[in-house]
Amino acid sequence: MRITIFSESSADEAALKILVEGILGEKVEEEPRKNKLRSRGFASVENELPVVIKSTYYNTDADSLIVVYDSDDEPVHEKKHYGNEAEKCRLCFLQRKISEVVKSLKPRPERNSLKIAFGVAVPAIEAWYLCGTKIPVGEESWKRKLKGEKVGYDRTSLKEEIYGVRPFRQKQIETAIKEAKKLAQNLELLEEKFPEGFSIFANEIRSWKQ
Repeated sequence: MRITIFSESSADEAALKILVEGILGEKVEEEPRKNKLRSRGFASVENELPVVIKSTYYNTDADSLIVVYDSDDEPVHEKKHYGNEAEKCRLCFLQRKISEVVKSLKPRPERNSLKIAFGVAVPAIEAWYLCGTKIPVGEESWKRKLKGEKVGYDRTSLKEEIYGVRPFRQKQIETAIKEAKKLAQNLELLEEKFPEGFSIFANEIRSWKQ
């Protein structure tokens, strides 16, 4: 399988490739994006995501596209989101935006439809890396934090716990790869702690083998 990955950093993308391989139980080949990104933050997704989807579909041989972003301090996804929460929820946003763009893609006789799996790391992908450690990460604990409860961590402390203070990019990539390899051996716990942002994402990827 050939995949293209769209996330917030090169470190995140290196880790996601390993997690996808763990989910599928096989090696995948990464197809680099053909377009340059002006920005990596979520604020740029509305402009960048359509370009990435179209470029992947029309200009690469990738079978699938992986999209993962951090939730930061926005609401954690709920199955029955409505109103303001649905507007702010990043998983809901990705679902709407991806559906809108996919509908605009023109069929190509020589091209299969592009499979897309998307997820949202709560509150950041570093929480995934710390799953199963002494730090009580998980979607439920972060929901409590968003309501004002002290839960023992925040986004800054998660990044410092994983990377240290002001790490070089190469160190970030190496660390992300190391942590992703550990996670790939215990995906069940990751799915249990992050049922909306990771488990749904993982199940979509598994469906590609059916």
